[in-house]
Amino acid sequence: MNSEIKKIKNIPKPTNFGKNLKFLRRIKGLSQGELAKHIDMSRNNIASYESGVVEPNVNRFLRVCDFFSIDPKEMLESILSENPNDAAQVSHEESNVVDDYLEDHLKSFVIQTNEMTKVFEGYKAFFEMRQDSNEYSSNRELYSTLEDLLSLLKSLIQSNWNLIQSVYPSEELKK
Repeated sequence: MNSEIKKIKNIPKPTNFGKNLKFLRRIKGLSQGELAKHIDMSRNNIASYESGVVEPNVNRFLRVCDFFSIDPKEMLESILSENPNDAAQVSHEESNVVDDYLEDHLKSFVIQTNEMTKVFEGYKAFFEMRQDSNEYSSNRELYSTLEDLLSLLKSLIQSNWNLIQSVYPSEELKK
């Protein structure tokens, strides 16, 4: 009976290393190749670690933790993306870069939402003019679909403006 008992292998507990590595790399704004150069590894190593296919050896693991200034235990056990403010030890200079990047993208988002609003208003006016024509009654199904799309677009635009208003104080939108 004892000979029939197979050896049970100790399967290591999965870690959060790959997820955390990917999260920290993205916070720093690095590609896999750039990170690999900084810590003297190959891009393929980084990709394998991030996908969870492979765990690094101890030396490489400690090199990664040192590069990101993170406690090794936290790197393995925590899910850093759940508390990004705690995980992101961003320097003042990096913080300014991130702030500028976000501000530029938000300004672009405001401009695009404004343009989308103009397009919506144009299509809405066109739709209202067509409702009075004979063509509307003969193509009722087509115009019903257009009406649904306009309603969806209106909802999307309103969501965009709500997001913008929650981020920008109303005084800044007037600038």
